[in-house]
Amino acid sequence: MSQARLAGQTETPDFYRRIGYDPARETQAFRRLAEADFTGSKAAFRKLVSGLKLDVPGVAHGPVILLLLDVLQRVNRKVHRPETDESAYHDIRASLAEQFSRYSGAEEARKGFLTTLGQLLTPLTVRERKQHPLVDRARSYIDEHYNRRLSLSSVANRLHVSPNYLSRLFRRETGGTITSHIQRVRLEHAMLLLAEGKRSISEIAYLVGYQNYRDFYRNFVKYENASPREVQRRLQPGADSES
Repeated sequence: MSQARLAGQTETPDFYRRIGYDPARETQAFRRLAEADFTGSKAAFRKLVSGLKLDVPGVAHGPVILLLLDVLQRVNRKVHRPETDESAYHDIRASLAEQFSRYSGAEEARKGFLTTLGQLLTPLTVRERKQHPLVDRARSYIDEHYNRRLSLSSVANRLHVSPNYLSRLFRRETGGTITSHIQRVRLEHAMLLLAEGKRSISEIAYLVGYQNYRDFYRNFVKYENASPREVQRRLQPGADSES
């Protein structure tokens, strides 16, 4: 048994690595979904699944089909929470199980996944577009400039509105704060860089917009419930670089 497993850490399964399934991108997609960023979530899920390698020698199609079904069931659980939308949740849950049981190959399952994902998220995406345009502009600006010095005041100044107005509007429309959104976007990019395994953790902290490692570490642990080093080991077994 590996040292990582003895320490209670979960290594990236060999099956994931062989088919090109990226746990960091999965985390990003579900975080976007939890934030009600349905457009970003749908794009992340599509990228996650579209890049899968389905013709790897020695990899059976059955586990791939089950993996895709599991992801969609988790999306269904987030969209139709059983405690508040029990009927819709269970109807879709049963329908998904029946649908995926009919697929004979992984490519067919991938096409079914992408179609069903659209059916689940497109109505929410349309609803999302009805949000105040200023919120969309704030999100777009943060997505493009996450690696710079950002704050509520700097974003508000860029959009030519008062910080108090932007703060109230963003919270009303999204349920979260500008500051929290900035941190989440930065950490999403940090997760992708950790998965690549090409840079040290301190370099990643700088690249995603943190001016010091202490702030990066504190926010990372807050959102991931694990240190950057622990997550790096999970995504890249054998990695051992904290700075």
